[in-house]
Amino acid sequence: MVTDTGFFSINATEMLMILRGYIPTVLVVAIGVLVGKLDEFRHQATLIKLIDYVFLPCLVFSALHRHPFDLDELLQIGVAVAVMVSLSTVAAIYLVGDGRGGAGWNHLATIFMSSGTILLPLAYVLFGNEGLVKAIYFHLFVLLLLHTLGAHLVKGSSNLPSFFKVPFPYAVALAIGTASLPVPASDNVLELGWLMEKGIQIAGLGALPLLLINFGYPLGLIKLSALRKGIAGGLLRIVGGPLLGLAVVYLYRHGGWLSMEKGYDILTFIDRRTTEALLMLGASMPSSHHALRMEAGEGLIASEAESGTFLVSVVGSTVTVITVVFIIDIYIFPH
Repeated sequence: MVTDTGFFSINATEMLMILRGYIPTVLVVAIGVLVGKLDEFRHQATLIKLIDYVFLPCLVFSALHRHPFDLDELLQIGVAVAVMVSLSTVAAIYLVGDGRGGAGWNHLATIFMSSGTILLPLAYVLFGNEGLVKAIYFHLFVLLLLHTLGAHLVKGSSNLPSFFKVPFPYAVALAIGTASLPVPASDNVLELGWLMEKGIQIAGLGALPLLLINFGYPLGLIKLSALRKGIAGGLLRIVGGPLLGLAVVYLYRHGGWLSMEKGYDILTFIDRRTTEALLMLGASMPSSHHALRMEAGEGLIASEAESGTFLVSVVGSTVTVITVVFIIDIYIFPH
């Protein structure tokens, strides 16, 4: 059975697989909304600390420490993130407005995508550990830009030291070092290392649902009346983002950085196409949860425009993310 969309045909089995990957993600986010309401939003700070200081570093290390490090892959993702964020900043200023006011800059939620709370679990569900590794790199660069460019937009100066106050960047560096510089050890040490690795892996997998719950947790705080003020920014995030992702992939292909010349080794082919898929998926994410946290960390209350943008992007992403995954299935991994 094939479903005809008018532009391309999608096998019903493929559609089911895509939905099976996305629907659980939405359900866990909904659980996060419910948990936030039942908890009366009192313990999100504890949840964030557990994720930032325990579960996310374990996830990063378990995903990266056995993955061969490829500097070219890291640069491809880093440049793509820089291009997307830079163009999103320009678009937010000229299409949504500068939004300046007493409570800081109102459009961080338009500029920055949810590279951690949504992308990491979804990339793992859709593309396995290879997708998760690339999503970690994507998240690394988004966070770096958020604490430099994003902080500058909020308070007029970067806040790079805060980027290094959490274990995430150190977990990335340690895992890359472990993968790149294997250390000889005795059998007993290797056995102990294996046991520790398994424990870290279990804790790392626990990060995936916690990230989604953490994303849904504050949604219940946002008033529906904020939707009206967030329409422009939210639409720009969920419509402009995927278009930017598609443009970057197109330029990478035709510029030769992710070329499609004949004679590929199949493993190289899959790796490059997975990078393209991750870039498109990352670009289509709703607004960044970290962007709202940044304003709260500066003693600021997120404006209605910022909260509305966040809510509009979350609601709209239920359509756009599935659409982007369909496009990935047809354009990135053609049959």
